[in-house]
Amino acid sequence: MTYSEEMLQALDDQDLDEAKKKFAAALRHDDDETLFSLAEELQALGFNNQARRIADKLLVKYPDADDVRLILAELAISDDKTDDALLQLDQISQDSEVYPQSLLTAADLYQSLNLPEVSEQKLLEAKTLLPDEPVVDFALGELYLSLGRYQEALPYFESLSEAGVDYLAQVSIQQRLAQCLSGLGQYEEAIAIDEKLTATLATDEQLFELGVLYQQVHNDEKAVQTLTRLQQQNSDYSALYRPLVQSQSELGRYEQALQTAQVGLGYDEFNLELYRLGAKAAAKVGAKHQVEHLLKNGLEIDPEAQPLRLMLGEYYLQAGRDQESVALLAPIAEQEDEADPQVNWELAQAYDQLDDVEQARENYFIAYPNLKDNPQFMKQMVLFLQAQGLSDELKLALQQYLKLVPEDDEFQDLLLNL
Repeated sequence: MTYSEEMLQALDDQDLDEAKKKFAAALRHDDDETLFSLAEELQALGFNNQARRIADKLLVKYPDADDVRLILAELAISDDKTDDALLQLDQISQDSEVYPQSLLTAADLYQSLNLPEVSEQKLLEAKTLLPDEPVVDFALGELYLSLGRYQEALPYFESLSEAGVDYLAQVSIQQRLAQCLSGLGQYEEAIAIDEKLTATLATDEQLFELGVLYQQVHNDEKAVQTLTRLQQQNSDYSALYRPLVQSQSELGRYEQALQTAQVGLGYDEFNLELYRLGAKAAAKVGAKHQVEHLLKNGLEIDPEAQPLRLMLGEYYLQAGRDQESVALLAPIAEQEDEADPQVNWELAQAYDQLDDVEQARENYFIAYPNLKDNPQFMKQMVLFLQAQGLSDELKLALQQYLKLVPEDDEFQDLLLNL
């Protein structure tokens, strides 16, 4: 048995002191081929410093050894030494047996540097050199999928599937096919794949993906069943709670939705959407205290969250707490050029209730360009203008409202009287 083998055996026995002694002996006595194999083993086990010592020693002896350079490049990448990795990769000859592998390594590196175009170039070159290599097809599929280029990713995963490859790098090829099809809007085809994958055992990701796909085709019953199964399998999977609350709400199960939102916030207290959805469900079941509690807690996380401020402002309006609504929403209207027009609509209603006619009128007209196609808004604006006796403005508002609701006889008569 070589010293390299004895070292690996010591590591397997978790005897680090013995492994250290055998490593020193291997460096002195084992032949170069054995040492190279040991470097590969150590690299795979995560003993980068020892693998690098062997590679450095071999490169001094064999300066043209591209396989050694590749190991050094991969070790440099592991240590976030990008420049060192690129230096080693650039010195690997195009005629080398490891050149295609170096292209794959370089592609990974450039993708990590957010240079997908260069990564793509490297992978396409590797595809030319190794047209039938599954790893290359997988890498190209993964790259295009990560970029949202589903149409380009799909053929590579289809090729792997047709070749009988079910898993590569512990990734389900069928799941990748489903993701591509989903990205292309082919939800039913994606669901068919995911249903087979999750028929018995299923990963958290597979169940989550299937649950969201059911939502896409408005099958909220199955979405709830699938996401509940995921919750039972791994309640820590915090991403499941938002779509689960949404589907429960779509089915009118507001008490369940409220409870799910509260549970989800226990796992992800920074999820503003869960605060919003939970408050919406609470409003449906008349849990007014919970509405205010959830919205205020969400605003403590992000005081600038407009959706939460709008909901809380509307809650204050409905509760007759007009001054609080103004205090909440006025700063948004004053500070933000692109404030949601709903802000001005709610402010207009609040100022009207407070008999501040000028502010109410101003906010109605600020909201008008964006909300003039909203019948409910236009009706409220008409009623406000009528109450204030602003006949010229009322006539224009009535005409706009009746374009939207021509069958409203009462407002047709009002326009005729004007």
